[in-house]
Amino acid sequence: MGEVWQQGIVGGASVWLPDGSVRTVEEVAESRLPVLSYNKAWDTRPVRYGANQGPRDHSVGELVPVEPSAVTSAEVEETLSIRFVSGRVMQVAPGQQWVTQRRRGRQAWEWKRSLALVPGDRIPLSLTAGRFGRKGTSDEGYFVGAMLGDGGMTSCTPEFHGDPEDGAVSFMRTFAAKNGCGVREIPQGSIVRLRFPYLSGPRNPLTQCLRRFGVWGQSCAEKHLPEEAFSRSFWVGCISGLIDTDGHVRVRRNPKGTVHGSIEYASVSPVLMRQIADALLRFGVTSRHRVVERRSEQARWVNGYRIKGRRPLNVLDVSRATALVRLG
Repeated sequence: MGEVWQQGIVGGASVWLPDGSVRTVEEVAESRLPVLSYNKAWDTRPVRYGANQGPRDHSVGELVPVEPSAVTSAEVEETLSIRFVSGRVMQVAPGQQWVTQRRRGRQAWEWKRSLALVPGDRIPLSLTAGRFGRKGTSDEGYFVGAMLGDGGMTSCTPEFHGDPEDGAVSFMRTFAAKNGCGVREIPQGSIVRLRFPYLSGPRNPLTQCLRRFGVWGQSCAEKHLPEEAFSRSFWVGCISGLIDTDGHVRVRRNPKGTVHGSIEYASVSPVLMRQIADALLRFGVTSRHRVVERRSEQARWVNGYRIKGRRPLNVLDVSRATALVRLG
């Protein structure tokens, strides 16, 4: 159950603003904050066949800032969960209106309520809104992304674990040197453990960087980025750092011999996974989110702790050809 507003927006839902920030729908309604909206109406004329019907407009316009004209609260009613092909799940009211495109015939736009939607309905949500803020550089983004992937941010000194011959480790060495930090490398089998102590002064610049971007002190299952307006360069670096650490490139060949590729990113943090999926959509990259249960019946001992089961693994999969090209 949840409180729903005009047009079926659930109370407490996050709204993406033109400056790249995120606010709750209550904040938007109270302060009349500008939101993103299409600058043209969809061509929802009734479908008629025959001569002299005129061309059908299949475009959806551009996203522009628009101030809400009116806000009306509604009664409390049961909400529905709608999952999009990107893996994003939205909580909506049964009466929420959606514009959809017919898959056959003239492919006209038409309005449907949430209860009338069926799997496969095409809903025009923009994938290339391109709304970014100004906070962060590409190097800072890569550092934060790599630390969210294979970093340790809960002790006194930041740590990073990786292949000593890998590009991520090489970047960490250079980034630490630029910020006046030392690098202590501790071999651990096939990987190396990097610690970044500050050479002089009371504060570690790398720790301050992680604090500035709101990720210092996060454990594995709680890893996430703050809802701030990061720059496009920061997101490019952050996604690169995440994929370089916890990503995987998979190549498959079907019985006909056709090669299919995919890029996957895995994390035990569902919040971080949703944030990355949303960031990819800003670049026009669609993805699919699935959850892999990893329960173990036999208990295991890790560093003196008894573990009966492991947390579910969230996997983000990019496999469509156009999405792979854009992500590359």
